[in-house]
Amino acid sequence: MEETATPFRKKTRLRYRVAVIGGGSWATAIIKILSANLEHIHWWVREPEIVEGVNKYGHNPKYLSSTFIDPKDVKVSNDLRQVVNRADYVIIVTPSAFLQKTLEPLKKSRMSNKKIITAVKGIIPERLQFITDYLHDEFHIPMANMAMISGPSHAEEIAQEKFTFLTAASTNAELAADVARMFTNRYVRASVSSDIKGAELAVVMKNIYALGAGIYSGLGYGDNFIAAYIANGVREMKNFVRQVFPGERCLDDSVYLGDLLVTSYSHFSRNRMFGNMIGHGLSVRVAQLEMSMIAEGYYAVRCIHEMNKKFGASIPISETIYGILYEGNNVSSEMKRIAEYYI
Repeated sequence: MEETATPFRKKTRLRYRVAVIGGGSWATAIIKILSANLEHIHWWVREPEIVEGVNKYGHNPKYLSSTFIDPKDVKVSNDLRQVVNRADYVIIVTPSAFLQKTLEPLKKSRMSNKKIITAVKGIIPERLQFITDYLHDEFHIPMANMAMISGPSHAEEIAQEKFTFLTAASTNAELAADVARMFTNRYVRASVSSDIKGAELAVVMKNIYALGAGIYSGLGYGDNFIAAYIANGVREMKNFVRQVFPGERCLDDSVYLGDLLVTSYSHFSRNRMFGNMIGHGLSVRVAQLEMSMIAEGYYAVRCIHEMNKKFGASIPISETIYGILYEGNNVSSEMKRIAEYYI
C-alpha cells in the first residue's frame, strides 16, 4: 500500500503510556526516539547492570553506551509484569530467538487488551512463525491491535541522530497513525502503511539477501558484482512477497527496498557481518560464537525454505543460502553457481 508521510512539528510531549521490551541496540535507539516525544516510557531489560547503568549514570552500559537516557523520563526495570501493566502500548524489541522465553511470564489476559507494536526483525525460529501470527495465536491479540515499526534503519545511526525514515504498518489506520506520531521527531520521519503482512515478510527476507551479500564479500567478490546480486535479490523478494500475500503495494517503497539495501550494504549490518564470516571460511557455529548479536538471517532462511514448500516459488538465492547454512553445502561452489545462474 502507498505510504503516507507524517510531517514533524514541534509539539508538547504525547501522553501515550508506552512500554518497551528489550535491552539491545535497537531497543536503546527506540528509547532515544521516544524520549523526545513521550511523557510515560517504561522500559524492561533483562540485565540488572543495564537497570543500574540507566538509573545511576543515564546510559545503557552494554549497547549504544554513549546515548544519554534520562532516568526521570524513562523508568527502567527488570520486572516484566510491572512494566507491561503500566502501559497501553507495548513495543517488543527482543531478538526473535529469545521472544518466546522473554514473554513467558506474561498472562494472556493482561496482553489481549494492549496495543502491540513489534520492532522484531525476524521470525520465531522454533515455530517458523511471523511475530504477528505468534502474538495472535499465543496471546489472542487481534490484528487490529497490532502494528510494526520498520526501517531502513540502523540503531547506531539513530544514536548519532542521523536523518532516518521509518514506517508504521498496521491494518488499523488509527493505530498506524499513533505509532507514526510516537516515532516522528527532529531526526526521524515515520510514514504509515496498511501492509503489515507484506512488510513483515520483506523484513524477514531482506536479512537473507544481506547475509548472501556478506558471503560474496567474504569470498572476494567486489561491489560491481554484489550490486547485480542485490538487484536479483530484490526481484526474488518482490516475486515471493506477491505470491505469498497478493495485494496492492509498491515494493520499491523504503520499508521494502530501502530496508533491504541498507541491510545489504551497511557496515553496521549483523547479517552482512555473519555472511562475511561464512565467506571467509568460518563454520556456522564458529560464526555464531564470534557474533555478539543475533543475525536474524540465519533463522529467516530456514523459515522461508519451509514456507516455500507450500508455494513452490522460484527463490534460488534463498534456497542456495539455506543449503550452505543448514545442509553443509560448499560455500564457494554454491555461491559461484548462483552467480552464474543470472549470467
